[in-house]
Amino acid sequence: MGFLKLLIPASVACICNALANMFWKMRFDRIPLSVKSVQDIGGLLVSPHIWAGLCCYGCSMLLFFYMLSNFKLSSIMPVTCMTYIFNIVIAKMIFHESIERIQIVGTVIVICGLIILSRGSVTK
Repeated sequence: MGFLKLLIPASVACICNALANMFWKMRFDRIPLSVKSVQDIGGLLVSPHIWAGLCCYGCSMLLFFYMLSNFKLSSIMPVTCMTYIFNIVIAKMIFHESIERIQIVGTVIVICGLIILSRGSVTK
C-alpha cells in the first residue's frame, strides 16, 4: 500500500514533466531557439507553448516536493524514471519518431525495476 501512495503522485508528476517536454518540443520544432537578439528572447516569454510547459513543469515540481516530504529519496528517484516511458510514448504518438529496439528494451528494464521497487518500504 505504501508504494501505491508513492506511485500515484509520482505518475502524475512524470506525466506533467513529459507534457512540459512535449510543449517545449512543439515550440522549438516550429521556431528553433535563437538568442541573437532581445526580440528572440522576448519571443520565448510570449509563447503559449513555453508557458504551458512551465505550468506543467511547475505542477511536476510541486508533486516532487510533496514526495520529498513524505517518502524516501532512494524510493522517489527510481520511480521518477517513468518520465522516460511517457516521453517515449509522446515521441512516438505526437512527434512520430521512430523508436529503436534498444529504447524498448530499456523501457522494459525500467518497468521491471519499478516492479522490484514496489516490494520495498518507501515511507520515511
